[in-house]
Formats: sequence, C-alpha cells, structure tokens
Amino acid sequence: MVHVFIVDETTLKYHLEYLFAGTGAKDKTAPFLNNALINYPATTERMLVGMIADISRIRIGDKVIFYLQATANSQGMFFGVFKVVSNPFFDENDNNNYLLRQMGKGLSFRVLLEPDTVYSKGVTEHEYLDSLTGKNYPYDLCWSLIYRKLKGKRGCTMIMDYEYDDLLTKLITKNNNTALTGTAFTFDRKNYEIISAQTNNVYQGRQNSLNILNRLLFKANNRNAFETHLQAYITQNIDKQPLSNLLLPLPGNNAWVGNEVSCGVGMQRIDIMVKQETDTDVFIRLVELKDEAPYLNIILYQIPWYLKWLSDYVIPKYQGKNIHLIPTIIAAGNLNANLRTQYQNFSYTINNVDVQPLQYIGFNTTAHQITFNRYL
Repeated sequence: MVHVFIVDETTLKYHLEYLFAGTGAKDKTAPFLNNALINYPATTERMLVGMIADISRIRIGDKVIFYLQATANSQGMFFGVFKVVSNPFFDENDNNNYLLRQMGKGLSFRVLLEPDTVYSKGVTEHEYLDSLTGKNYPYDLCWSLIYRKLKGKRGCTMIMDYEYDDLLTKLITKNNNTALTGTAFTFDRKNYEIISAQTNNVYQGRQNSLNILNRLLFKANNRNAFETHLQAYITQNIDKQPLSNLLLPLPGNNAWVGNEVSCGVGMQRIDIMVKQETDTDVFIRLVELKDEAPYLNIILYQIPWYLKWLSDYVIPKYQGKNIHLIPTIIAAGNLNANLRTQYQNFSYTINNVDVQPLQYIGFNTTAHQITFNRYL
C-alpha cells in the first residue's frame, strides 16, 4: 500500500535526513492520548483524531511518496520511493517534539522509513495529475490525489495500487531508470532534487502509543460524538481479531485499507474501504460508520452513491477479474425489526459484478471495551 505525505522545502530536508514521515496540526497538541479523561475542544479533537486515523492505516512494509507543495518558483512535485519500517507513533507537539525547531512545525503523528528505490528528480503535479498521456478514460486519472487537491486538509493520503504504478512509471522515466545509491539523503533546494548525503542520522525522538481505545470509550460512555475515534480504532485494529474476521474478505492476506476515501467532487467519502486481491478475484468492502443507531437513509442514499462511484471509477481498473463488492454498515447496537427487514431487502445491481447482500455489524461499548457482532 502507498501513502503520500505533504511536505514543504524545509520539512522535506529533515524527512530525508532522518528518514521519517509525519503529519500534525500547527501548534495543536493531543493530550487526550496520554490522559483519556481530559476535557478538550471537540472540533479540534475530531481534526486530530482524523489525522490519527490517517496514519494508523499505515503498516510496516508500505511505501511512502513525498509531495512537495508548490511555491512561487516551482510546481508541486512527487518524490520517492521510501518504505515504512515502524508502526505509527506519537510525539507530542510540545517543546520536546523532535526536530520541531529545525522544521518550524511540530508533526505529532509519525512513522520511520528506509530507502526503497529513491529517485533524484521529482515528477511534477502537471506530469502526474494533469497529463492525459496514456489515459483513455476518466477512471485512468489519479482521483485519490485530485480529490485531495480539491479539498485539501489532509497531510497523509493513500492512493490506489494502479495510481502508484502510474506514478512509479513516471518517476522511472524522469530519472532514466537510475536510482540513487546509498542510504543517506538530503534535499537540494537550488536544483529541487534529492541528493545523496555523507551522514546517516539516527532518529532519536519519542515513539509513544497512538492507541485511541481509551479515549473512544470515554467519549462513548459520556454520550459524546466519537465517529472519528471509531474510524481510528478500526484503522489501528483491522488486521487483528475480531475485526480481521469481520472486515477482511481474505483474513491473513495483504489488504489495501483506506479511510475517508473521496468519491466525488463534493464531500462524499467512504469511511473505510478494504481491497484484497488474488490472481482471479478482487474483493472490495465499503464501510459506512455511525456512532449512533442505524437508520434508513444510509441504504437509501449513501451506500448506493458509493457503489455507483466504485462502478464508474474503480471497478473498470480490474477488468478481467471476478469482482466482489461487500456493502457494510457499522453502527451502534442491533437492528429493530422494521429496519432489519429494510436492510435485508437492500439490493444493488452492477453488470458483471457480484454485489453481495448488505452486511450489518453492530458494536457495543462498556467502560472497558468495545465489542462487535455481525447481525446481517
């Protein structure tokens, strides 16, 4: 799986020299990670927990691309490729935040990296996102990053495997199929290139836990909104029991896991999307999350919207394979009798695609745990 981190000229230098990637929110701190019972502004917390959800989907072995933001003198550019070598961790945005003074900003949520195949020259925004060379249909464009560009606000965005393949091809071509050697790098701001460095720096910052469970339970038990916390919990635990059996079509196999997957130029986003693939089949689970009891409009409007978008923009990229779509709702509690009938009767047809019956997973919280059960 591939993740794109947004950087500027200053922060890219330190990401390269200390081999890490991170995201954060200016001067905002996240004390609720250390003290789940603390009072904290709800709007700011949702923003920060959204960032935690973003970085928590990252697993060791995933790939990272850096997107260098445009300036008055240069287009935005994509640089890579690096590999994740740590689980996501927390470095509070306080005076001890590692490299805060050098970067001019605190990045609270981080992963460590190692070189994968590092190319000196970057691919410009125009070359990657605008160019129609080799593109025959709208679904050939990199919608993951086009939507991010339109909406902004996300410092860590996942892209689909075929979108990465296109970018990697462009990086290889731009660099004449020649990668940098060595394991130490820095950024040449004059020539806008990654270059080899003489010294390997050792990352020495704090690596504290991002576990969101205690805060989720605190919010739930106090009847506060916690849908973003639920999303973060799932991205942190989707490959662990019991969620792996509930949400992974092929438990134990590699999975592409996306959160807040944009599916339109408006504000439509799939809360969680999982893709797993074999030589013959592709399984895609789309998940709508609610921190409240389920209701009818989810299946009248939201789920059909997501399925239509997938049929237009994702499914065509997997032509030749058997495609299975699994619409899923996760919400609080069980279904009442009327809603159960409505959910059981939900159906959606896409030519040559196996759209499976709607699945409903209910959760319950106590003071100490959250439990999930499949009811449909």
